[in-house]
Amino acid sequence: MFPFDDVISLLFVVTLALHAVFVSYVVVGTAYVLVQVLRKRDDTLAAVVRDRLPFMLGCGITAGVAPLLFIQLLHQQRYYTANLLLGPRWLAIIPALIVGFYGLYLAKQSERWRRVSTGVALACFVFVAYSWSELHELGKTDVVWRAFYAAGDRVFTGATIAPRFIVIVGAMMTLFAMIAAWSTNARRHLAVMALSGRIISIGGAVWLWRSGFEITDAVRPWFIVLVVAVVVECAGLALALRKPSARVLAVITAAGIGALVSAAVVREAPRIAMIEPEHPLATTAGGSVVFAIAFVLGTVAIAWVVRTVR
Repeated sequence: MFPFDDVISLLFVVTLALHAVFVSYVVVGTAYVLVQVLRKRDDTLAAVVRDRLPFMLGCGITAGVAPLLFIQLLHQQRYYTANLLLGPRWLAIIPALIVGFYGLYLAKQSERWRRVSTGVALACFVFVAYSWSELHELGKTDVVWRAFYAAGDRVFTGATIAPRFIVIVGAMMTLFAMIAAWSTNARRHLAVMALSGRIISIGGAVWLWRSGFEITDAVRPWFIVLVVAVVVECAGLALALRKPSARVLAVITAAGIGALVSAAVVREAPRIAMIEPEHPLATTAGGSVVFAIAFVLGTVAIAWVVRTVR
């Protein structure tokens, strides 16, 4: 039987990785569609991505519920304090998501407003992504809370926010390219995008390390897995530039999954030691039977929906 916080930490990392897959498709997919619209080159890939974006955003928001709940369990004081300190600026992510959601639908339905609506949607998603990086850093830097509140600031400018954001953007490019490659013939083009994204994320990781991010002994094995996965992924992408076969794509995808999960572990490592002590109610609470029943019912319902849609 795993300790309470270990189980929640594991579930948080897994659900966070799943959330990242959908979010990457939405953010980079919106950027790709916007670039093609501005170039007046509405290729097949752009048309497919534009058609799927509203659905993928819905999946991303839904998949984000679980890690959001887990982070509130793991880092209650830090998470809620960071929320309160950022105040209305943080709450702005809700209307931003709503505007972005309708922007994607408008871009899908109206060719006349496609350029403007896609650009607005992308700006909203980038704002939300940067806000999460800002909240992440403010939540683990409790030494500045008093000064931040006393100054009346609403924007936190930590040294590691910008490099962390660069890492995320690069990783999103790679994830989007890997997902899109399974449903299009433009695999060489996507391999270039994925390789470029990985180079950007590596550069951001070096910047993040130089800004004070440390690899502790506890997380070092996961960091090694991350490095190996990225090397295999880059080798596969280089091969895909010459021979973009399904077998090569499978290897790239497997390496990408390994890199995604291990990166999520490395990302959360500095906050593991900050987890608040377990509350007596949390250690004695039950609910395993209810959870198992809800899990089975949920799985059956999802299977029924998938079968009905197909």
